[in-house]
Amino acid sequence: MSDIHSILLNYKPISLAAMDEVALMERVDEKFTVSLDNTLEVLSKISDKYYCLEIDGKRFFNYQTEYFDNDNKTLFKNHQNGKLNRYKIRFRDYIESKKTFLEVKFKSNKGVTKKTRIGVPFKEKELNKKNIKFLEEQTPYSLKNFEITIKNNFDRITLVNFQTKERVTIDLNLKFSSDNLNKELENICIIEVKREKGNRKSEILSILKLKRIRPTRFSKYTIGSCILNPNLKYNNFKRKLLFINKISKNGIVWN
Repeated sequence: MSDIHSILLNYKPISLAAMDEVALMERVDEKFTVSLDNTLEVLSKISDKYYCLEIDGKRFFNYQTEYFDNDNKTLFKNHQNGKLNRYKIRFRDYIESKKTFLEVKFKSNKGVTKKTRIGVPFKEKELNKKNIKFLEEQTPYSLKNFEITIKNNFDRITLVNFQTKERVTIDLNLKFSSDNLNKELENICIIEVKREKGNRKSEILSILKLKRIRPTRFSKYTIGSCILNPNLKYNNFKRKLLFINKISKNGIVWN
């Protein structure tokens, strides 16, 4: 990881308050599943175009997420079946800033992602009346049979474009857990480019295109679920899972 720390020192810092001015709650996203080596090469080429989020001298930030689903795995199945207008429901801990949010992500049939969330006391994650009311206002579901089905942990780097409304997140050191099972994805980074709808200019997308790295949808919830539970239906994710096996440092993570 020393290489990536060295590369990030070439980026001008941006504060959390300044970055929040570029918050994109309604946006167009593109994700890329990339090896660590390719990620380092991409980062080394765009340091003059992006700021890097820095808080208290840190540029890596730890996130812990807990995803909800019901007994029928409705949210997972909606992703597996390619259903549009689909949801994810999660608690997310932002460890360094000691904040926890209950979040709903909605992917529309036009490819637009909208995220809504409410703050909850740090690490106090429960479906109380207030939280259930929020979820039932934001989703079409009754939350009676919903429970946490999978957890993940990862480190994130966040870049902000100098000129346009664009943010880039790079997630690495991904770990998944459910019950007594644990899996780690080594040597794998998830690059997500988040842009305001209609904004087509992106230096990082140009570099990725030159390197022939194509967009790959990657849902931490669905991929983590498949890795931890081989009995789940995985047809739509098989190509991604095989690619993860191919570039993973620790060999076969799914079979």
